[in-house]
Amino acid sequence: MTRHIRIAGGGVSGLATAVLLAREGFAVEVWDRHRGGGGRFAGGWQVLENGTSTTDALEELRAMGLTPDIPVIPAVKALFLDGFGRRYEIGSATPFAYFVRRGGGEGSLDAWLRRLAASAGVVLHQGVPAPPETDVVATGPRQADGVAREIVFGSDLPDTVAVLFDPAVTPTGYAYLFCIGGHATFGVAQVRRVERLREAQQEAWHRFREALGEFAVRGEHEGGQFMNFCLPRHLRGSDGRWYAGEAAGVQDFLYGLGNRLALRSAGLVAAGIAGRWDHAQFVRTLLRPMRATVALRFAYERVGRHGFAGFCRLASRGDFRSLLLRLQRPGAVKAAVAAAVIAAWRERDGCRHAPVCSWCRRRER
Repeated sequence: MTRHIRIAGGGVSGLATAVLLAREGFAVEVWDRHRGGGGRFAGGWQVLENGTSTTDALEELRAMGLTPDIPVIPAVKALFLDGFGRRYEIGSATPFAYFVRRGGGEGSLDAWLRRLAASAGVVLHQGVPAPPETDVVATGPRQADGVAREIVFGSDLPDTVAVLFDPAVTPTGYAYLFCIGGHATFGVAQVRRVERLREAQQEAWHRFREALGEFAVRGEHEGGQFMNFCLPRHLRGSDGRWYAGEAAGVQDFLYGLGNRLALRSAGLVAAGIAGRWDHAQFVRTLLRPMRATVALRFAYERVGRHGFAGFCRLASRGDFRSLLLRLQRPGAVKAAVAAAVIAAWRERDGCRHAPVCSWCRRRER
Protein backbone atom coordinates (compact mmCIF):
# COMPACT_ATOMS: atom_id res chain seq x y z
CA MET A 1 0.00 0.00 0.00
CA THR A 2 1.39 3.42 -1.03
CA ARG A 3 2.06 5.77 1.83
CA HIS A 4 0.98 9.39 1.40
CA ILE A 5 3.22 12.22 2.61
CA ARG A 6 2.05 15.82 2.89
CA ILE A 7 4.63 18.62 2.93
CA ALA A 8 4.03 22.24 3.95
CA GLY A 9 6.35 24.54 2.04
CA GLY A 10 7.46 24.66 -1.59
CA GLY A 11 10.96 26.08 -1.16
CA VAL A 12 14.29 24.33 -1.57
CA SER A 13 14.08 21.93 1.38
CA GLY A 14 10.39 21.12 0.89
CA LEU A 15 10.71 20.38 -2.83
CA ALA A 16 13.93 18.40 -2.40
CA THR A 17 12.30 16.27 0.31
CA ALA A 18 9.32 15.72 -1.98
CA VAL A 19 11.48 14.65 -4.92
CA LEU A 20 13.50 12.17 -2.86
CA LEU A 21 10.39 10.61 -1.29
CA ALA A 22 8.48 10.40 -4.57
CA ARG A 23 11.38 8.56 -6.16
CA GLU A 24 11.11 5.99 -3.37
CA GLY A 25 7.48 5.32 -4.21
CA PHE A 26 5.71 7.62 -1.76
CA ALA A 27 2.68 9.58 -2.93
CA VAL A 28 3.71 13.15 -2.12
CA GLU A 29 1.72 16.37 -1.99
CA VAL A 30 3.31 19.79 -1.44
CA TRP A 31 1.50 22.96 -0.43
CA ASP A 32 3.13 26.25 -1.47
CA ARG A 33 1.26 29.33 -0.31
CA HIS A 34 2.91 31.30 -3.13
CA ARG A 35 1.88 30.92 -6.76
CA GLY A 36 4.67 30.42 -9.26
CA GLY A 37 7.24 29.33 -6.69
CA GLY A 38 10.20 31.18 -5.28
CA GLY A 39 8.47 32.49 -2.18
CA ARG A 40 9.99 35.70 -0.86
CA PHE A 41 12.85 35.63 -3.37
CA ALA A 42 12.96 37.98 -6.37
CA GLY A 43 15.38 36.14 -8.66
CA GLY A 44 18.59 37.34 -7.04
CA TRP A 45 21.82 35.42 -6.71
CA GLN A 46 22.47 33.27 -3.67
CA VAL A 47 25.41 31.12 -2.71
CA LEU A 48 25.63 27.34 -2.59
CA GLU A 49 28.73 27.17 -0.40
CA ASN A 50 31.61 24.88 -1.26
CA GLY A 51 34.05 25.67 1.53
CA THR A 52 32.95 23.58 4.51
CA SER A 53 33.56 20.06 3.20
CA THR A 54 36.25 18.52 1.03
CA THR A 55 33.43 16.85 -0.89
CA ASP A 56 32.31 19.19 -3.64
CA ALA A 57 28.74 20.44 -3.18
CA LEU A 58 27.69 19.09 -6.58
CA GLU A 59 29.16 15.68 -5.77
CA GLU A 60 27.14 15.66 -2.55
CA LEU A 61 23.95 16.52 -4.43
CA ARG A 62 24.76 13.94 -7.08
CA ALA A 63 24.99 11.29 -4.36
CA MET A 64 21.50 12.37 -3.27
CA GLY A 65 20.23 12.07 -6.85
CA LEU A 66 19.76 15.81 -7.35
CA THR A 67 22.11 16.51 -10.27
CA PRO A 68 23.54 16.71 -12.95
CA ASP A 69 21.54 19.56 -14.49
CA ILE A 70 21.28 21.84 -11.45
CA PRO A 71 21.53 25.47 -12.68
CA VAL A 72 24.70 26.73 -10.99
CA ILE A 73 27.55 29.11 -11.85
CA PRO A 74 30.92 28.12 -10.32
CA ALA A 75 32.88 30.85 -8.51
CA VAL A 76 36.68 30.73 -8.62
CA LYS A 77 37.45 34.47 -8.44
CA ALA A 78 36.31 37.32 -6.22
CA LEU A 79 37.18 40.84 -5.14
CA PHE A 80 37.36 41.58 -1.41
CA LEU A 81 37.29 45.12 -0.02
CA ASP A 82 38.43 45.98 3.49
CA GLY A 83 37.59 48.93 5.72
CA PHE A 84 40.71 50.88 4.71
CA GLY A 85 39.90 51.17 1.00
CA ARG A 86 42.15 48.30 -0.08
CA ARG A 87 41.27 45.72 -2.76
CA TYR A 88 42.22 42.04 -2.77
CA GLU A 89 41.95 39.64 -5.71
CA ILE A 90 40.81 36.22 -4.52
CA GLY A 91 41.09 32.95 -6.43
CA SER A 92 40.95 29.19 -6.12
CA ALA A 93 41.74 26.24 -8.36
CA THR A 94 38.32 24.69 -7.75
CA PRO A 95 35.04 26.50 -6.99
CA PHE A 96 34.84 27.97 -3.50
CA ALA A 97 31.11 28.45 -4.11
CA TYR A 98 28.39 28.02 -6.70
CA PHE A 99 25.90 30.75 -7.51
CA VAL A 100 22.22 29.93 -7.85
CA ARG A 101 19.26 32.16 -8.55
CA ARG A 102 16.36 32.05 -6.10
CA GLY A 103 12.81 32.84 -7.14
CA GLY A 104 10.14 31.45 -9.41
CA GLY A 105 11.68 32.48 -12.73
CA GLU A 106 13.24 30.19 -15.31
CA GLY A 107 16.82 29.28 -14.52
CA SER A 108 16.30 29.47 -10.76
CA LEU A 109 17.02 26.74 -8.24
CA ASP A 110 13.34 26.82 -7.27
CA ALA A 111 12.09 26.32 -10.85
CA TRP A 112 14.53 23.45 -11.35
CA LEU A 113 13.31 21.68 -8.21
CA ARG A 114 9.68 22.19 -9.29
CA ARG A 115 10.46 20.47 -12.59
CA LEU A 116 12.10 17.56 -10.76
CA ALA A 117 9.08 17.31 -8.47
CA ALA A 118 6.64 17.28 -11.39
CA SER A 119 8.64 14.59 -13.21
CA ALA A 120 8.67 12.48 -10.02
CA GLY A 121 4.87 12.69 -9.73
CA VAL A 122 4.66 15.14 -6.82
CA VAL A 123 1.31 16.94 -6.59
CA LEU A 124 1.85 20.66 -6.00
CA HIS A 125 -0.87 22.87 -4.54
CA GLN A 126 -0.14 26.56 -5.16
CA GLY A 127 -1.52 29.66 -3.51
CA VAL A 128 -3.34 27.81 -0.76
CA PRO A 129 -2.39 27.20 2.88
CA ALA A 130 -1.26 23.75 3.91
CA PRO A 131 -3.60 21.64 6.02
CA PRO A 132 -2.64 21.47 9.70
CA GLU A 133 -1.82 17.74 9.62
CA THR A 134 1.18 17.78 7.28
CA ASP A 135 3.95 15.23 7.82
CA VAL A 136 6.81 17.60 6.92
CA VAL A 137 7.16 21.29 7.73
CA ALA A 138 9.45 23.19 5.35
CA THR A 139 7.92 26.65 5.56
CA GLY A 140 11.10 28.65 6.07
CA PRO A 141 12.24 30.94 8.89
CA ARG A 142 10.07 31.26 11.97
CA GLN A 143 11.86 34.26 13.50
CA ALA A 144 14.49 36.73 12.29
CA ASP A 145 17.92 35.83 13.66
CA GLY A 146 19.59 37.76 10.86
CA VAL A 147 18.36 40.23 8.25
CA ALA A 148 19.46 41.59 4.89
CA ARG A 149 18.40 44.35 2.54
CA GLU A 150 18.80 43.43 -1.12
CA ILE A 151 18.42 45.05 -4.52
CA VAL A 152 18.11 42.83 -7.60
CA PHE A 153 18.73 44.64 -10.88
CA GLY A 154 19.98 44.39 -14.44
CA SER A 155 23.40 45.86 -15.23
CA ASP A 156 26.20 46.20 -17.77
CA LEU A 157 28.74 45.40 -15.04
CA PRO A 158 31.14 42.61 -16.08
CA ASP A 159 30.83 39.36 -14.15
CA THR A 160 31.69 40.35 -10.59
CA VAL A 161 31.79 38.73 -7.16
CA ALA A 162 32.62 41.49 -4.67
CA VAL A 163 32.38 41.44 -0.87
CA LEU A 164 32.98 44.28 1.60
CA PHE A 165 34.26 43.34 5.07
CA ASP A 166 34.10 46.50 7.18
CA PRO A 167 32.63 46.36 10.70
CA ALA A 168 32.28 50.15 10.62
CA VAL A 169 29.58 49.60 7.97
CA THR A 170 28.20 46.18 8.86
CA PRO A 171 29.34 45.47 12.45
CA THR A 172 28.11 41.85 12.51
CA GLY A 173 27.87 41.06 8.82
CA TYR A 174 29.09 42.03 5.37
CA ALA A 175 27.99 43.61 2.10
CA TYR A 176 28.00 41.93 -1.30
CA LEU A 177 27.57 42.69 -4.97
CA PHE A 178 27.23 39.80 -7.40
CA CYS A 179 26.71 40.35 -11.13
CA ILE A 180 26.66 37.40 -13.52
CA GLY A 181 25.47 37.61 -17.10
CA GLY A 182 24.05 41.09 -16.57
CA HIS A 183 21.91 40.01 -13.62
CA ALA A 184 23.00 41.64 -10.35
CA THR A 185 22.28 41.34 -6.63
CA PHE A 186 23.49 43.85 -4.06
CA GLY A 187 22.86 43.49 -0.35
CA VAL A 188 23.95 44.08 3.22
CA ALA A 189 23.49 41.40 5.88
CA GLN A 190 23.60 41.64 9.67
CA VAL A 191 22.71 39.42 12.62
CA ARG A 192 22.94 42.14 15.30
CA ARG A 193 22.57 45.92 15.45
CA VAL A 194 20.22 45.89 12.48
CA GLU A 195 18.57 49.24 13.21
CA ARG A 196 21.09 50.99 10.93
CA LEU A 197 20.76 48.55 8.07
CA ARG A 198 19.45 51.14 5.60
CA GLU A 199 22.36 53.49 6.35
CA ALA A 200 24.74 50.54 5.98
CA GLN A 201 23.18 49.78 2.61
CA GLN A 202 23.78 53.33 1.39
CA GLU A 203 27.40 53.37 2.59
CA ALA A 204 28.16 49.94 1.11
CA TRP A 205 26.64 50.98 -2.23
CA HIS A 206 28.94 54.02 -2.25
CA ARG A 207 31.96 51.79 -1.51
CA PHE A 208 31.16 49.41 -4.37
CA ARG A 209 30.62 52.32 -6.77
CA GLU A 210 34.03 53.69 -5.79
CA ALA A 211 35.71 50.31 -6.28
CA LEU A 212 33.96 49.22 -9.48
CA GLY A 213 33.25 52.50 -11.25
CA GLU A 214 30.02 53.50 -12.92
CA PHE A 215 27.64 50.80 -14.08
CA ALA A 216 24.03 50.68 -15.19
CA VAL A 217 21.19 49.89 -12.80
CA ARG A 218 18.01 48.81 -14.57
CA GLY A 219 14.67 47.49 -13.33
CA GLU A 220 15.71 47.30 -9.69
CA HIS A 221 13.64 45.38 -7.17
CA GLU A 222 14.36 46.14 -3.51
CA GLY A 223 13.33 43.91 -0.65
CA GLY A 224 14.33 42.36 2.62
CA GLN A 225 15.49 38.89 3.55
CA PHE A 226 15.86 37.21 6.90
CA MET A 227 17.23 33.98 8.23
CA ASN A 228 16.82 32.05 11.44
CA PHE A 229 19.16 29.70 13.26
CA CYS A 230 18.77 27.20 16.05
CA LEU A 231 20.50 23.94 16.89
CA PRO A 232 17.99 21.13 16.32
CA ARG A 233 18.13 18.16 18.65
CA HIS A 234 16.56 16.04 15.88
CA LEU A 235 14.67 16.75 12.66
CA ARG A 236 11.51 15.16 14.04
CA GLY A 237 9.73 17.40 16.50
CA SER A 238 7.95 16.67 19.73
CA ASP A 239 4.72 17.02 17.72
CA GLY A 240 5.66 13.99 15.61
CA ARG A 241 6.23 15.98 12.43
CA TRP A 242 9.47 16.27 10.47
CA TYR A 243 11.15 19.66 9.95
CA ALA A 244 13.46 20.58 7.06
CA GLY A 245 15.55 23.60 6.15
CA GLU A 246 15.10 26.84 8.03
CA ALA A 247 11.83 25.59 9.50
CA ALA A 248 14.15 23.35 11.55
CA GLY A 249 16.55 26.23 12.22
CA VAL A 250 19.06 24.72 9.78
CA GLN A 251 21.35 27.53 8.66
CA ASP A 252 24.98 28.65 8.49
CA PHE A 253 25.39 31.04 11.43
CA LEU A 254 28.65 32.50 10.10
CA TYR A 255 27.70 33.87 6.67
CA GLY A 256 24.05 32.84 6.37
CA LEU A 257 24.76 30.57 3.40
CA GLY A 258 22.22 27.87 4.17
CA ASN A 259 21.24 26.36 0.81
CA ARG A 260 23.59 23.38 1.05
CA LEU A 261 22.54 22.62 4.62
CA ALA A 262 18.87 22.94 3.61
CA LEU A 263 19.33 20.34 0.88
CA ARG A 264 21.30 18.13 3.27
CA SER A 265 18.45 18.33 5.80
CA ALA A 266 16.01 17.29 3.06
CA GLY A 267 18.02 14.12 2.47
CA LEU A 268 18.05 13.33 6.18
CA VAL A 269 14.29 13.91 6.53
CA ALA A 270 13.49 11.79 3.47
CA ALA A 271 15.65 8.96 4.80
CA GLY A 272 13.98 9.25 8.21
CA ILE A 273 10.48 9.01 6.75
CA ALA A 274 11.59 6.01 4.70
CA GLY A 275 12.73 4.29 7.91
CA ARG A 276 16.45 4.90 7.53
CA TRP A 277 17.07 7.66 10.09
CA ASP A 278 20.79 7.78 10.92
CA HIS A 279 21.38 9.90 14.01
CA ALA A 280 25.15 9.63 13.71
CA GLN A 281 24.95 11.04 10.18
CA PHE A 282 22.68 13.85 11.43
CA VAL A 283 25.27 14.79 14.07
CA ARG A 284 28.22 14.47 11.69
CA THR A 285 26.81 16.25 8.64
CA LEU A 286 24.42 18.79 10.15
CA LEU A 287 24.75 19.39 13.88
CA ARG A 288 28.56 19.49 14.19
CA PRO A 289 29.01 21.89 11.25
CA MET A 290 26.26 24.12 12.64
CA ARG A 291 27.86 24.17 16.09
CA ALA A 292 31.17 25.11 14.45
CA THR A 293 29.48 28.15 12.88
CA VAL A 294 28.42 29.28 16.37
CA ALA A 295 32.10 29.43 17.37
CA LEU A 296 32.99 31.18 14.13
CA ARG A 297 30.14 33.67 14.57
CA PHE A 298 31.53 34.55 18.02
CA ALA A 299 34.95 35.21 16.52
CA TYR A 300 33.52 37.10 13.54
CA GLU A 301 31.83 39.66 15.76
CA ARG A 302 35.10 40.40 17.57
CA VAL A 303 37.65 40.57 14.76
CA GLY A 304 37.54 44.31 14.02
CA ARG A 305 38.69 46.28 11.00
CA HIS A 306 42.34 45.22 11.20
CA GLY A 307 41.37 41.59 11.66
CA PHE A 308 39.17 41.60 8.56
CA ALA A 309 41.92 43.33 6.59
CA GLY A 310 44.24 40.53 7.67
CA PHE A 311 41.69 37.93 6.58
CA CYS A 312 41.37 39.58 3.16
CA ARG A 313 45.15 39.71 2.80
CA LEU A 314 45.49 36.04 3.77
CA ALA A 315 42.71 35.06 1.35
CA SER A 316 44.51 36.81 -1.51
CA ARG A 317 47.79 34.95 -0.95
CA GLY A 318 46.69 31.38 -1.52
CA ASP A 319 43.90 29.13 -2.67
CA PHE A 320 40.71 30.56 -1.18
CA ARG A 321 38.76 27.29 -1.05
CA SER A 322 41.63 25.64 0.83
CA LEU A 323 41.58 28.52 3.31
CA LEU A 324 37.82 28.20 3.82
CA LEU A 325 38.18 24.47 4.45
CA ARG A 326 40.85 25.09 7.10
CA LEU A 327 38.88 27.84 8.82
CA GLN A 328 35.47 26.17 8.80
CA ARG A 329 36.24 22.49 9.39
CA PRO A 330 34.73 21.30 12.71
CA GLY A 331 37.32 20.38 15.32
CA ALA A 332 38.10 20.17 19.02
CA VAL A 333 38.95 23.87 19.44
CA LYS A 334 35.79 25.05 17.70
CA ALA A 335 33.74 22.54 19.70
CA ALA A 336 35.14 23.91 22.98
CA VAL A 337 34.55 27.52 21.95
CA ALA A 338 31.04 26.66 20.74
CA ALA A 339 30.20 25.02 24.07
CA ALA A 340 31.18 28.18 25.96
CA VAL A 341 29.37 30.49 23.54
CA ILE A 342 26.23 28.34 23.61
CA ALA A 343 26.14 28.63 27.40
CA ALA A 344 26.66 32.41 27.33
CA TRP A 345 24.32 33.23 24.44
CA ARG A 346 21.42 30.91 25.26
CA GLU A 347 17.91 32.34 24.93
CA ARG A 348 16.18 31.85 28.28
CA ASP A 349 12.84 33.53 27.64
CA GLY A 350 11.42 31.23 24.98
CA CYS A 351 11.57 31.42 21.18
CA ARG A 352 9.42 30.96 18.11
CA HIS A 353 11.53 28.21 16.59
CA ALA A 354 10.16 24.77 15.76
CA PRO A 355 9.75 22.06 18.43
CA VAL A 356 13.16 20.66 17.45
CA CYS A 357 15.09 23.63 18.90
CA SER A 358 17.65 22.71 21.54
CA TRP A 359 19.44 26.06 21.51
CA CYS A 360 19.11 29.51 19.99
CA ARG A 361 20.82 32.82 20.58
CA ARG A 362 19.35 35.33 22.99
CA ARG A 363 17.50 37.97 20.99
CA GLU A 364 18.34 41.66 21.09
CA ARG A 365 15.91 43.58 23.25
